[in-house]
Amino acid sequence: MKKCISILLAVMLIFSLSIPAYAADKKPSAAFVTFGLGGDFFQALADTFVTTMEAEGWNAEYADGQFNPTAQIDAMENYIAKGVDVIVLWSVAPEAMGFVIEQAQAAGIKVVAFVAPTENYDALMLADDAKLADSLNMLAAKWIDEAFADAEDHSVPVAVFSCRTAQTGVTQADELIKIEEYSDKAQFAKEVELQDENTDTGMAAAENLYITNPEIKVFLSAHNGLALGINNYFTGLSSPVTDYADMGVFCVNGNEEIGKLIQDEKTPFRGMVLTGGVQDTCNEIRDVVTGIYDESLPSGTVTNATTLFVNEDTVEEYLETGNVTSLTEADFE
Repeated sequence: MKKCISILLAVMLIFSLSIPAYAADKKPSAAFVTFGLGGDFFQALADTFVTTMEAEGWNAEYADGQFNPTAQIDAMENYIAKGVDVIVLWSVAPEAMGFVIEQAQAAGIKVVAFVAPTENYDALMLADDAKLADSLNMLAAKWIDEAFADAEDHSVPVAVFSCRTAQTGVTQADELIKIEEYSDKAQFAKEVELQDENTDTGMAAAENLYITNPEIKVFLSAHNGLALGINNYFTGLSSPVTDYADMGVFCVNGNEEIGKLIQDEKTPFRGMVLTGGVQDTCNEIRDVVTGIYDESLPSGTVTNATTLFVNEDTVEEYLETGNVTSLTEADFE
């Protein structure tokens, strides 16, 4: 009898180990394979995704995409093995993710493609990369044309700090270098192409650019880490500049920290555009994830994010509410 019980316990143990991690949990489960965690915005988005989904009664976690498709594929395979119900994927290289997405769907897992469209998905949450960069051009052009109203046309030099290691960065850099199409006064002077998008890289690059091109006073970047680095260089103790009246730093996908810099007259930060605040974005992800899971949203659903314009006129509204309604794309037409 003891031998039979031992055999039964061993079989039960083997069986339990073969069940995916979430299979025995009654809560639905969602995982976010991030673009990467190289910046406050990305980390805040990942953390807020977890807390927002958990508040809805889900198990939730995220993986660092490392700005690397191989790392993202590994994370996807890990979540497939765990048996999660829904995976949200912000793909670095959408064309590389087809097979692993098919694996997930074959296992009954719903896949929500976030920002970067993949060939297959159960739902797609779009934030048009080119349009977002164009929106930054509009916001920057407004400031440039007002701040340099007396300058000759296309005489105000502008630098674009880019990171083209992922398609999103390529698309947005290609748009930002078109700043002259949006401003009567701006002159595209230089693209500073970098291999990552963190703050230290931006700070070092800003110092190098000032040594060679001190006349450049306006800086655009699709990467908030690089933009913060530019700001930190010019506001640091060793900064060669103390008067920021004719300087402007602008970025895509900022956050509350950058909002406070825009609000501070003692920094050159002038504006940012983003697809809703972090919490608003995670609320939208939650709604899509739950809808695609319970089938209240049809398979193939596509949603589009709205753009927030934050500058000195709207930053108080943004910091108080997490949203901006007083300045929209229609105001630039």
